[in-house]
Amino acid sequence: MSGLFGGSSKPQQPDPELVAAQKRQEQRVEAEERDKRMKLAAQRRVRYFGGRRMLLSKTRQDPEQGITETLGPV
Repeated sequence: MSGLFGGSSKPQQPDPELVAAQKRQEQRVEAEERDKRMKLAAQRRVRYFGGRRMLLSKTRQDPEQGITETLGPV
């Protein structure tokens, strides 16, 4: 009854272990969401390119010839 008539006490602070556990869980969930977004982006990229190899892309002059230049002595 003392709470009804102004006899209030200080609000209790949450347990530091509970706060730390909650923060770890939030970080884990954020990391999982980030991984999921990256996987979805990779899947979209694969669908967009459709397995087309860059060596045989349409932007090369003669893709069937391949690369004739080398970096070192032959």
